[in-house]
Amino acid sequence: MSAVVQTLAWVGAAWMAAAIYVAVAKPFRPDPPRRTPEDVQRDVAERRARRDLDTCRGLWPDAPSARVITTQHRLDTAKQRRKETGQ
Repeated sequence: MSAVVQTLAWVGAAWMAAAIYVAVAKPFRPDPPRRTPEDVQRDVAERRARRDLDTCRGLWPDAPSARVITTQHRLDTAKQRRKETGQ
């Protein structure tokens, strides 16, 4: 067998192995979880709240305690809400 024919045989075998893998293994993969719009909105709200708290921690990294950071975050959030609602 010449080198060209042998190379073509290896390439063909590789393609055949890939085709068999796709035909056999792919149907057994589980479906990805289905997410509702409510799930997405809840996750977005949680991440926004976490990012705001991380921002507070970044501004005041050597705070005396986590309780102080949490209280400051709550006060700042309430102040921002009052500004947004116009009260």
